[in-house]
Amino acid sequence: MAAVVAGLGTVAGVSFADADAANPAGFSDDFGDGDTAGWSKSGGTWSVTDGELRQSKSGATLAREFAGSTDWTDYTVQAKVDPLAVATGGYAGIVARATSSTSFYRLALTGGNKVRLESVKSGTATVLSEAAVTVTAGASYTLGLTVSGTTLSGSVNGATIVTGTASTSGRGRIGLLTYDATAAFDDVVVTTSGTAPTTSPTATATASPTATATASPTATTGGKFESSPIGFGAGTTGGAGGETVAITSLAQLITEAASDGPKVLQLSSVLKGSGSDQVVVSSDKTIVGVGANAGLTGAGISIKKASNVIIRNLKISFALAPVDLIAAQKSDHIWIDHNELFNDTTHDKDFYDGMVDLTHATDFVTVSWNHLHDHHKGSLIGHSDSNAAEDTGHLRITYGHNWFDNVASRLPRVRFGTVHLYDNLFSNAETSGIHCLMNAQCLVQNNVFVNVKLPVWTTEDSDEDGFAVISGNDFGGQAPVITQTGTFTAAPYAVTLEPASSVSALVKAGAGTGRI
Repeated sequence: MAAVVAGLGTVAGVSFADADAANPAGFSDDFGDGDTAGWSKSGGTWSVTDGELRQSKSGATLAREFAGSTDWTDYTVQAKVDPLAVATGGYAGIVARATSSTSFYRLALTGGNKVRLESVKSGTATVLSEAAVTVTAGASYTLGLTVSGTTLSGSVNGATIVTGTASTSGRGRIGLLTYDATAAFDDVVVTTSGTAPTTSPTATATASPTATATASPTATTGGKFESSPIGFGAGTTGGAGGETVAITSLAQLITEAASDGPKVLQLSSVLKGSGSDQVVVSSDKTIVGVGANAGLTGAGISIKKASNVIIRNLKISFALAPVDLIAAQKSDHIWIDHNELFNDTTHDKDFYDGMVDLTHATDFVTVSWNHLHDHHKGSLIGHSDSNAAEDTGHLRITYGHNWFDNVASRLPRVRFGTVHLYDNLFSNAETSGIHCLMNAQCLVQNNVFVNVKLPVWTTEDSDEDGFAVISGNDFGGQAPVITQTGTFTAAPYAVTLEPASSVSALVKAGAGTGRI
């Protein structure tokens, strides 16, 4: 199609929909037309190949493509970025509020395994914020850069992990760029507050959770999200009654989480770790995010020999093995609720560790309303076939209203425990789903499985089979493999089961952060 936009004249092949000089909402380009009409080049070698815009010139060259109007002010630009080859000092990313080829705001993936938010004025860059992110050549990342007044924020695969303030530029065009890197770009979309992207990003190995991030929560059968855990974790109160502490740094969180006495630790931003950092939590603690974008990246949470702990409304990502995103050992009465946990699937299965691992006789846990995505190994209950003496009679855990998406296996994998799974959504698990072994008892009720191989099974990969009881599930055409029917046939607590036909919409609208 053709459109006229202030400062660009007549262009073809780019959809501007309702976009105009004052309002960028409606701009999109998936390069499906095979050309770069509507874009203006500054440096580099750009061409459309296989439906992607590629910058193929290597070496220490700054390459940019710009589009849109210099009158655009507050908006979000989002694009799929595939760094094909990035030197240690190089980067590939997106641009907002460009007033010239050397003045703009930039969000970029670097060859030093970081995502960096910068203000660039006449070629001089000021770093506003950065975070550890594993940058893999050939992998796909959905980057989003939001500019609103003097506030800037950057997201990777739907999770906001860098923020900053700057007043260098109040308006300007969007752009794509590389330096000392080759990269491919696709699915460029510009939105403003209250608008939705006009094209959906292409699915990638690191699928974006954006679809759920903008959904409005649907009420549970009780009319609201529970304010205390349902299931085996009932009675967990965390830091209730203790001091409320505003957390502003990872070092402060590590200190406060390990301190004595009840405390409510509130995070209002995503705290950045090195990849191997671990927050060890003592008894009577609540760690909770304020708003939709608070949590940890490059760090995990570990509950050791503790009781009465709540982990709620946090985004946690990119902790490197052997650090789990959330782990508990020799602990009891834990509530893990409304979190978003993710890594990526571009590395081998041992590059990261578990998302929620509950081991060494941990007991009385509820895992509810979490969105877990883009990972190889989801959740491990009981760490070893040889740990019967410690684990037997413990590992009583409830999973309710969680969404496991693009998590290959362990949804969860259970040894020795007694586990109730109800009203969960499992999608795109290439290896297996719920795996009950070593005499574990699993009660699986009213869950939905979409493209999940072996949705429930009780054999293989351990010395002894487990037990399962299933009812009311939608297995999506796949067949469970149950070698032993269990004796755990009813939950020992009150719970309302949603029909499987309602589960997908309910969970997609309610799981993850920003709901409570």
